[in-house]
Amino acid sequence: YVFARSGSTWTQQAYVKASNTGRDDWARSSDSFGDSVALDGDTLAVGASGDDSDATGTSYDAPFSGAVYVFVRSGSTWTQQAYVKASNPGVEDSFGDSVALDGDTLVVGAQGEDSNATGVYGDQFNNDAPFSGAVYVYSVFP
Repeated sequence: YVFARSGSTWTQQAYVKASNTGRDDWARSSDSFGDSVALDGDTLAVGASGDDSDATGTSYDAPFSGAVYVFVRSGSTWTQQAYVKASNPGVEDSFGDSVALDGDTLVVGAQGEDSNATGVYGDQFNNDAPFSGAVYVYSVFP
C-alpha cells in the first residue's frame, strides 16, 4: 500500500501487486511480495523473497529464489518498470529479502545465496557455501 501525505493527512495513493502473483498451496509458500520495500523519490522497489519463478518469471523451477519488482510513479500512478532476478537464481536464495534504493542504484540482499565467492566478482555459480548470502548491485534506471 502506498500512502501520500498532504499537510497532516495521509491518503492511500496505490495498491501495488506483482505482475506475476504467485499461488499459495501446500507445495509452495507465498511469494512474500512486500517483505522488503525501498522508496527513493518516484521509484519503489519491492522484495519478494519467496518468489519461485526462474530467471524469466515464466516457470516455477526455483522455489524461494526470490525477486524484486521496481515501480515508477508518474503523478499518482504507479507502473511496474522491472522484474529483477539474481544473475544466479537458486533454490532458497531469498533474493529480495532486503532492498535499498539511492538514485539510480538498487541494492538487493539474498541471505540464502550459496556461492563460496569472496569479495567482489567472485565465482557466483559455485554453491559450496550454503546460506552464506550475497548482495547484488544494479544501476541506471531510466
